[in-house]
Amino acid sequence: MKKKKIAGVLWFVSGILIFQFSCKPLTEKEKASDGTPVDCTYSLPNLAEINQFILKNPADGKLYRIRSLILLDSGRYKEALSDAKKAIYLNPEDNYNFVVVGKSHRALGQIDSALSACNTAEKNGFEDPDNFMLMGDLYLIIRQYKKSLEYLNKALKLAPFEPRIYYLKGMAFWETKDTLKAISNWQTSIEQDVNYADGYTQLAIFYMKQRQFEVAEQFLRSGLRLRPNDAYLNYDMGVFLNSKNFPDSAVSFYEKAIQLDKTLAPAKLNLGLIKFNKGAFEEAASLLEPVAQEDPKNETVAYFLGLAYRNIGNLSGAEVQLQRTVALNRDYVKEASASLEKVKKQILKQQADSARVRN
Repeated sequence: MKKKKIAGVLWFVSGILIFQFSCKPLTEKEKASDGTPVDCTYSLPNLAEINQFILKNPADGKLYRIRSLILLDSGRYKEALSDAKKAIYLNPEDNYNFVVVGKSHRALGQIDSALSACNTAEKNGFEDPDNFMLMGDLYLIIRQYKKSLEYLNKALKLAPFEPRIYYLKGMAFWETKDTLKAISNWQTSIEQDVNYADGYTQLAIFYMKQRQFEVAEQFLRSGLRLRPNDAYLNYDMGVFLNSKNFPDSAVSFYEKAIQLDKTLAPAKLNLGLIKFNKGAFEEAASLLEPVAQEDPKNETVAYFLGLAYRNIGNLSGAEVQLQRTVALNRDYVKEASASLEKVKKQILKQQADSARVRN
């Protein structure tokens, strides 16, 4: 079979998908005098330690809130929500508990519930930058840009050096087509914190789309120099190198991105397409399979997974994926239909051969 050569899918991962769960902006705290931890990233204990504190003080709502934050950072969102709700039950007067409930709902994609929790804290008179920043983020998600900017500006008055606020403002301006203000805010985010990876990522994405590759590369390399283990920066460097027609160099960045974040589907997709181009069909299939499960309506994934299956002799799998490509009725329909007919003929031939052997 003639191999279909492709350049790769140049998808960028925006930091808008990245959550910051744990600490109130720019508030670094030490442990309390009795040794109990406080709810800030800088001093959060590990899960085993907080479990011991809870065993000794099971009625302390603050401890459940801290464990909720640890669970959020670990991606255990349902457990985090349960602990945050328990914190409210034990300490309903502590409004920061509502913020952590909001963060948990946000992580689970439950935007209305997250806003409800944040609104409760605000109605209770809780003037907190973390709450306002989260509300700005939530209103950005549902595209209420005016409200988003209103709350982000409230957060900024209380935490004027917090880089994520500027980053989110940049996203709001970008989505409302105010490019200059978007770039200005992203620039400010990395001026406030030179290690703030999301700012570098978004600036690199912008300049890549403008085909200003030298500027894009500068931001990517600056970001990676400061945050070499940031999955999204590694992914976007892979995209950059792929776009410059250096797929071999892109491979190592995609692989590192996946190593750092095993759920990063775009990295698996682009790496899978590179492997397909190289004729490494088994590797391509193993990379594309989880992406197909996660995004069954992605015609690119379905088509190339179908071709990869056909090349490794998994004809039934190839038939399913190629049929899906045709049913989606977007890209690759003509190519998928032609390949599907060949697969069906191969299946019929296999069945006929098996029947002759049995007889």
